[in-house]
Amino acid sequence: MTLTAHAGSGILAGLDLPIARTRVTLRLLEATTLPPYKGAMLRGGFGYAFQRASCPQPCWGHSDTCAVGALCPYRWIFETPHPPGVLHLHDLHDIPRPFVIEPPLDQKRAYAAGDALEFGLVLFGRAIDHLAYFLYSFEQLGRMGLGRNQARTRLERVEALRPWEPTGVAVYSEGRATAEAAQLRSDSAGYIYAAAAIAARAARLPPDLRLSLPTPLRIKARGALLEHVDLPALTQALCWRLSALAAFHGGGPWEVDHRALVAQAQVVRVEQARTQWFDWERTSTRGGERRTMTLGGLVGDAVLHGVPPELRALLLAGTLAHAGKAAVFGHGKIELAECR
Repeated sequence: MTLTAHAGSGILAGLDLPIARTRVTLRLLEATTLPPYKGAMLRGGFGYAFQRASCPQPCWGHSDTCAVGALCPYRWIFETPHPPGVLHLHDLHDIPRPFVIEPPLDQKRAYAAGDALEFGLVLFGRAIDHLAYFLYSFEQLGRMGLGRNQARTRLERVEALRPWEPTGVAVYSEGRATAEAAQLRSDSAGYIYAAAAIAARAARLPPDLRLSLPTPLRIKARGALLEHVDLPALTQALCWRLSALAAFHGGGPWEVDHRALVAQAQVVRVEQARTQWFDWERTSTRGGERRTMTLGGLVGDAVLHGVPPELRALLLAGTLAHAGKAAVFGHGKIELAECR
């Protein structure tokens, strides 16, 4: 989806960040037990698979010595270089990855041979141009296996989803990419979100909305992780994330008045909040050392009263981008709905 300047696009004008949503289906080839929250498992295995799919073997685990450098798909996706001339982000170390894995939310653990594992994959900016590497990496992931038992899977289907719809067109099927895969980024293909479309949809939303957080939201405000719905802090986090994604993976920095949006968020009434802290553990092998990490966050929902149009547009863009830490695992998912 290209968020570009367009009459009526409001705060999204000037945000050049193509985004595509896809749905990935893996077919289990053997019975296994998977973790209840599968985002970290999928992200971890996918990272290994992507390097093996895009890099020669001498680079595996040693990407810092790669002679190709920033031209390497793996380096661009996982170790993105700082773009020249972006001074306000020159000291940023936590560069956002240009994709989000949206794991299933059912917390299912026991899988039989033949069961399907479906999850969402959101691609940002130049990551869309590397779709072929993503597809081949999920093929590789199936051969490597999922979970502690390394259960083998088969990549069955990948669909590009139409904007705001649960259906789309196959970009991978029957063991190969389809002709539609090469057309995914084309605006005429109808699978790219445009700024005008997001703004128009946001304008149709009522000022009273239900905000849902189905996956852990990890945002810090005043030095501490949020334990309640703080709309100004969420607004600031969304502005930062969209700005960073555009600067590193899109058409360049997004010039937007963050403070004005935060000021709008401060006057929105937050009511009927039903939230809780949700903790889960993941195992990390980064750096060659196996260790257990706890990654908790805020889940639940709340009613927002009196959300102005520009803030509605930002929140709607956030439903695609996610917010906060560990977004690449699927954390910080935002859903908006009309109040009933």
